[in-house]
Amino acid sequence: MSPEECKALVAAAESTTEGKWYRALVNVGGGRQRMIEDVRNCGRIIWDSTEMVAKIWSRIEASVPEIHRLEEWPKVTGIGPSKRKEVWKMTRLNERMRFLKYSSGEYFRPHCDGTYETPDRKERSYFTLHLYLNDATSDPKGEQLKGGSTTFHSYNMKNTLDVEPKIGRVLLFQHKFLLHSGDDVIKGTKLTMRTDIMYEEVKDEDVAMSGT
Repeated sequence: MSPEECKALVAAAESTTEGKWYRALVNVGGGRQRMIEDVRNCGRIIWDSTEMVAKIWSRIEASVPEIHRLEEWPKVTGIGPSKRKEVWKMTRLNERMRFLKYSSGEYFRPHCDGTYETPDRKERSYFTLHLYLNDATSDPKGEQLKGGSTTFHSYNMKNTLDVEPKIGRVLLFQHKFLLHSGDDVIKGTKLTMRTDIMYEEVKDEDVAMSGT
């Protein structure tokens, strides 16, 4: 997305809360959330828009054919679905967009993203989508952004891979078995939007037809 589109998207999200950013919570299981600021410390706006996520996905979908269909990929679907030979096909982006605002000194400590399942249990998320909405050249306060990379960690925490915020850039990664963090913002403000890529299981008859 262009810088202008990113700015407009942030403004649209803020319009849903009259400009107020709420403190982000941490999932603690059983559908419950808690504020644990030594784990996660940032602002958040939640905005549901099927139309907006469809527009975003239309620009990305053709570039990532490898995640449209998940089959025998235990590091993504989990060991159980892989053993059961389940096949999952991509359906859409989750309409729930979580806009995140990290000010100086804020962070999200190492974690793995959780899977979201729709109430009817027909769809399940397996990948995270991050859209960076500003970078070191476009901080909303006019201060140069320093820090705030998305860092992927090996489980022994000895090896890392940093992805620096770049306005308009999309980062896709699996939920499971991928430890990552939002590094401390040292200066300025970091803005991102996070949502999920949703899937539904392909039934036996559909699998048979796709193989003919």
